[in-house]
Parts: sequence; structure tokens; C-alpha cells
Amino acid sequence: MFRYEDPTEEDQWLYYLNRAERILKESEARKGQKRPNKPPRSLYIFQHNFQNKGFPGEWGRDRSPKLTAGLATNIIYNEHPPCIVPFATLERKFLDDLRLEIAHRGSYIILRAVVNPNKYVSVTTIAEDENGEVELVQIYNQDDRRSPTSIMPEGQVFIVKEPYFKTTSEGGTSIRVDHVSDIIFLDGEDERIPEKWRPRIKLLGRRSLDWKDDGNRFYKGKQYFEAAQCYTKGLEIVEPGSASDIVLLLNRAQAYLELGYNEKALADANKALYYEPLNQKALYRSALACYEEGDYESTKTQLVKLLKEFPENKNAKEMLLRTFRRLQEQRTGEYEFLKMRNEVKEWGDKRGKLDCAEYVGPVSVGDAGSKGRGLFTTRDVKFGDLLLCSKAFNVCHEEAANARIIALFNLKARKGQAGTHSQLVQELIQVLYHNPKKAKEFYKLDSGDYERVRGEMVDALPVVDSHLVMHIMLRNCANCTRISSVDDPLENLFKTRSEVEKTIAEAPLTGRPKGSGLWIMPSYINHSCWPNSVRSFLGNLLIVRAARDIPQGEEITINSIENESGVQERQKAFYSEWGFNCKCALCEIEAAEPQEVQDKRQELVEKALKFDVYLKQSVKRNSGIAPLITLIKGIEATYSKPEFIHPRVPLLSPTHILQTFLVRAERPPDVFFLAKQALNGLGFKITTKERKVVIERYGYMCYPVMHMFVHIITAGAMAGDLLTAILWKDITVKVYEVLVGERESFFDAYGRALLQAGVPFP
Repeated sequence: MFRYEDPTEEDQWLYYLNRAERILKESEARKGQKRPNKPPRSLYIFQHNFQNKGFPGEWGRDRSPKLTAGLATNIIYNEHPPCIVPFATLERKFLDDLRLEIAHRGSYIILRAVVNPNKYVSVTTIAEDENGEVELVQIYNQDDRRSPTSIMPEGQVFIVKEPYFKTTSEGGTSIRVDHVSDIIFLDGEDERIPEKWRPRIKLLGRRSLDWKDDGNRFYKGKQYFEAAQCYTKGLEIVEPGSASDIVLLLNRAQAYLELGYNEKALADANKALYYEPLNQKALYRSALACYEEGDYESTKTQLVKLLKEFPENKNAKEMLLRTFRRLQEQRTGEYEFLKMRNEVKEWGDKRGKLDCAEYVGPVSVGDAGSKGRGLFTTRDVKFGDLLLCSKAFNVCHEEAANARIIALFNLKARKGQAGTHSQLVQELIQVLYHNPKKAKEFYKLDSGDYERVRGEMVDALPVVDSHLVMHIMLRNCANCTRISSVDDPLENLFKTRSEVEKTIAEAPLTGRPKGSGLWIMPSYINHSCWPNSVRSFLGNLLIVRAARDIPQGEEITINSIENESGVQERQKAFYSEWGFNCKCALCEIEAAEPQEVQDKRQELVEKALKFDVYLKQSVKRNSGIAPLITLIKGIEATYSKPEFIHPRVPLLSPTHILQTFLVRAERPPDVFFLAKQALNGLGFKITTKERKVVIERYGYMCYPVMHMFVHIITAGAMAGDLLTAILWKDITVKVYEVLVGERESFFDAYGRALLQAGVPFP
């Protein structure tokens, strides 16, 4: 994750951000002033059109870098709350009345777009007021599924409530609209449109049937926003409860379902049912809306009622069967994980979501003292038990075709993230705006010290504070992959793979591309550097399993940023990202160590990591590993407490480097010994009892641990100890299930490695 205080991106980013920060800070001196040096209208429009034809990604003549094509920034400088007062109480302003760096409280401005918009991060247009003055307008957080022109076409009249007038990072000025509830798009019939901007030809004698037909044409063209708007216009003039009213309600419900506005779809379907309680389409769409919201009991109720009256409805029969499966998943936590995993892999560059229910196991939210709320066990749980399966409130994956990699920066806080975070904020805002009931759970999440405004609704519409959404997202979102495990990840296990084998192994989608998402209940799980549970990802599903036996009433913890760094670097990351200092047992132990010990350990680790490239190029030089072994022993010597109290986490990477060399050098006994030694160093105590491998004490659990277990199996088999390999296989599958969330894909990940080593499978 990119941190602004320690930039590591290319020179163009550093240049751009330094420039933006300088300009925006200089703007503070102009707070309250009128916009300086107003360019003429023609220049505004010329610059707007020229930017749309630019060639980003090049260097200017002054050697100043331009932004790379496909990348953009969302720079937030002055956070300001949304308007929470009724429109009728606002006073009208004009462009000449606006002052820089101020959100004009108690006011509104009415504008008309004079060009078609551009789209970078915001929908950007040039707009005029009734006096003919023009200004740049940047509208953020609109739905990406809509084209910019459909949002703000030339000639569109709109109102901005309590407009924020600002200096842009390029040194110009603009009206920036962050909050979706602060902009009102007016249609041609709205009485608030100034007389001079009203259409000369009014739509006279327009019937509800005409609006329905227009809506149907838009729907067939998959323009669901426009379809819903047409149905709404028809509903405004139709007789309530009439046949036309019911048709328009059901058509709009279907359009809302396509858009994910499930609460609105349910409201329309239920309104139609109020007039016709046994309307087949209304019952089905009501059931579908409930299903999409995860309310499977209500779904079942509606479908049973529907099938009682219309027993031949095939769609209802199929949905009822799916609903029964969802209810079973909800009760038992039993999922078809392999089928689900294959489905996620087939998404390719498409967005998708799994058809499954959420499962809340033996856990509940409770008071975690100074950490706020946390998740606690409601009974004793065993290693590997499923604690939670949560569906994303919203998730964005980088490999999706429409994913936008945007750097999100808060210059005032000097913090930022690069990736899908900005897109996640934008999509969260849309979900919250169109599903206000669902939003209530989101707003319960921690937002740090951000001061929230009162008021959930104004003028019968939801108020959405985009800055609050960003703060909640940054404190609660998770960096995620589509799939937590990779297929066939071990390279050259005692045998060099052919090019064909490499191609096969690399063909499936794996968890390498990253993304970001937000899950409600998992957001209550607090961090520990040595946690008692592990989270994993499968599409839009987050899975949490116990990483050891956990007694009733103990708080569930996860490792939010798995790494092998020292306590000081970890604490810096925690405070920078989430504003807290970790006080887990591992941090307290390491913080109490003398500084010279910490420095010595870090120095030895850095030296050991440099052997990675060297040993890859010197497989036959057995003497080349002696210095690395010395360094590993030196790192081990810096520890004074037993490994089950202080696990040797920084040894993970150096040990992996040495293991990789030994594997390629075909030295199974050494691989076997080193892997067992590494597991001991992480705090595990594993014994063989009654022809069964048993974990008597659980150690530090992270995905690299899988390599050690698999190395023990394959090295044992290659050394001729097939019984040991078979015994270790069972516990390895269990460890895999904890780390990945499911065991069904174990063969996809490690089957070939086991078969090559001669291990029977299954």
C-alpha cells in the first residue's frame, strides 16, 4: 500500500503530489476570496475539450512528468459535510457570489452544462449560471455503470446544494461536488428551472403508456437507469392502483433489481401486491429482492405463496430450491466450496458474486475494552472450525475489466492509498444512497475521530457523507484477492517442470491480483500480530477459521497485515493506516527487547535475504549455502524466549530461500529436517501418536507455513519414508483448510507436487 509520507512510486507521482500539495496549501491564503483572473468563456470550453484529447503518460518539455495513462488521482484536501437541511430553506447564489475554499452553508446554485462532460475520476463539465458566467464543475462518486454523457449531457440543468468552491491541483478553480445527495438533476418540466433555460417545446399530452414504452426500449438496451427514470415519469401521472400503475411499478422493480437497488425494487413489488395480493410477477420480484438482500425466510414465504396459486411456475420452483440451499448454508455453514472456487476462477475479467448465504458461527459482537467492539466466541471451538462466512458489502478486484487503479490521497492527513480503494469508496456511496436500510449496519462501523453530521434523510432522500464513507472504509476495509490460494504454487519440487507444465500451472486465475472490499461483521474483528484465527477470500466471500483451539468468551483476532518486519515497523504501519498501537503479546515481547538485539536481528535478516538471487543461480554449489546457514543460526541466537512464546517469524523468508535451494539440489533429508525445524521455530509442537500426526501446540499461522508442511510430505516420500508422508498429509490438508478457507482445492494446489514425489492421493 502506498504511503504518502514515504513515497515509493515512480518520479511522476512524487512530482505530481508535491505540486498538488503546494498549490492546495497556497490556496488556504485565498480562503474567502473571489476567484482570480476569470478566463473567458471560450477559453474554459477550449481547455475542457483539449484535455479530452490529451496524450497522458509522456514527459513535458520542462521534464515535468505527466500522469501515466490509465492512472488517476482523487485528492481530498478540505473535508466538508453534506447539506442536511431542506432545499426550501436554502438561499440562491450565483457564481460571482462564491468564495474560495468555502462550503457555502445555507445556499444553493443552479447551473446548466454548456459542454458534454469528460470523465477522469470525476464527471467534469463546464457550466453556466443564469448570468452567463461559467465555471468548471467536478462531480464525484457517480455510478460508473452510467456513461458521463447520460449523467451530465450538454444542456442539463442541475442544482448544487451548499456548493464547495475550491482551487484545483492544477491551480484553477472549480465547484467540487463530493456528496451525491448535494446535487439535484432537473428534468425539463421542473419549475425550478429558470424560464430562459426551459425547453421551447413542452411535452404535451404525454401518457403513462408512452413512458412505459420508452422505459421498455431503454431496458432492452440494458440502459437500466434511463428505464427506471421513464417508469418513474409514468408513475407520476398514472392513476394509483390502476392496471397501468401496477405494470409500471413492476417494470421499475425489475430495472431496480438489475441496478442492485434491492430495497427500491422490494418497495415497488410490495406496493403492487397491496393492490393485487396474488399478482404473479409481483410475488416473484418481491421474492427476488428479498433473496438478493439475503432475507431467505421472506423469500421462501413469497415463493410458497406464489407456487400455491401458480404451481407450474418453473422459475419460482428453481428459486425455492436455491432458497432451501441458502437456508441450509445459513444454519450449518456447509458450502460447495470447490464448485464456488471454480466459479470464481471462471469470472475472468468479469465482475461477479457468489450465490451463497452468510454463515455466522459460534461468534458474537461484544465489548473489547480500549479496542472498542470485537468478536468473541460463544462456545469452545477447535482448530479449523468455521467461525464466519461473510458476503461483501461491496468489493472491487483489480483484475475486473472495469477496475480503476486510482491513488486516493488526503493531503491534509498526508495519507493515501493506491489501488481500488477510491473505486470502493465510490461504489459504497452508491450502495448506501440507494439502499438506506442496508446502510444502517455500515454506519455502525468505526470512523475514527471524524465528526459525523446528524440527519439520515432530507427532502425524503438519503444524506450520504462521502468523507465519512471514506473514513469508515479506510479503517475497516480489507486488501483482498479473489482466491486466497494459488494453483500449483511450488516451482520445481525435486524435478524441473517442462514448459508445457509451467503453462498449465500458470493458466488458471490465482490470488495474485489484489483488490479491496468491506465486510460488515468481520470488520469487528480486531488485529493481533499472532492471531487465533485466519481470514481467507473466495470471490466476494470472506471466510474465518480458528487457527487454534479457542475457549468460550475469548476474543477472535486476525493479522491485518501479515509481514515479517520488526515491532517498530509494524507499529508505524498500524498507526499510519488505522491510528492504533498494537498491544498484542508478540508486540509487547519484541518491544521489551533491547534495541541492539532488534537491530542485530534486522541486520542479519537483510543479509540473509540477499542470498535469494545467488542461490537460484548456484544449485550445484553446495558450499554456497554455508553463509546462509550461519546467518539463520545467528538470527535464531537473537531470541531469548522459547519459540512457543516468541515465534521466529523473521526466519520465514530466509528459511524459504534455503529450502528452495535444497529442493532444487534434490536433498530430501535436509529439506525434511529444515521444514520440521522451521515449524518448531514458529511455535508448533507436532508429534506422531498411534499412527497419526497430531498438532499438540499451534504456532504462528500464515500461508508460507503450507510450504513447510508440503515439503515434509514430499521430502519424506522422496527419501523412502512413505508412511510418514501419508500421515503428514492429513494434517497438512487441515492446515490448508484453515489458511485457505476450504480443503476441496488442496489437490488443485499441491496434487502434482505430491504425485511427483510418489505420495498416494487421496
